[in-house]
Amino acid sequence: MMKPVISFDLDGTIVKPDFNDLIWLKVVPSLYARKYGITFKEAKNRVTKAYSGIGERDVRWYRLDFWLERFQLEVDQNELLEKYTDKVEVYRDVLPVLKKLRCNFRMVISSGMSDEFIAVKLRKCSLEKYFDQIFSAASLLEVVKTAKFYRSICAALDLKPGSLIHIGDHYQMDYLTPRRVGLDAYYLDRDHSHCRVKKRVGDLVEFAQKMGVSIPPGSS
Repeated sequence: MMKPVISFDLDGTIVKPDFNDLIWLKVVPSLYARKYGITFKEAKNRVTKAYSGIGERDVRWYRLDFWLERFQLEVDQNELLEKYTDKVEVYRDVLPVLKKLRCNFRMVISSGMSDEFIAVKLRKCSLEKYFDQIFSAASLLEVVKTAKFYRSICAALDLKPGSLIHIGDHYQMDYLTPRRVGLDAYYLDRDHSHCRVKKRVGDLVEFAQKMGVSIPPGSS
């Protein structure tokens, strides 16, 4: 009998989102400032204006290689991301929960980020060993995690939507959208901002308990 499958969001669920801000709002503007001989403040203004000009509804907005080329920064994106791997932070509850869940569940990542960002984050604490497959909305040319994205995951896993469990921290993309598709979705509310949501958990330890798995006190 096949193990049930849990789909995890990545940013805000497994790793803290600070790494994204570091790359997009500090590293890229710093490289731009050095390239064009201007202040960091001016570089950041130009870079963020360019980001806004493309907008979140365009898949290019999510691709670091596109921006490095557009700004003519002559830096390899993989080398750049690797340079800052030590800045990736994993939430304290993640490792104890993944170690326990993998005994009873298959686990996959379902992220809106590009494959390159996902890969560098999963190398932190060797997280990749816990996940059987990685699904990236950006790499599938989806600008966000849409209903189509979740249906494609179900198809790839050969699962009916109701057989796939998903958890993530974005109320729309990780809870409402997958529930509309039919997934058994849980909203990870680390900030306790949506207390009235039906399938809400405050952390991954609570989620594991919902899955029938106990995490020993002090593990996270």
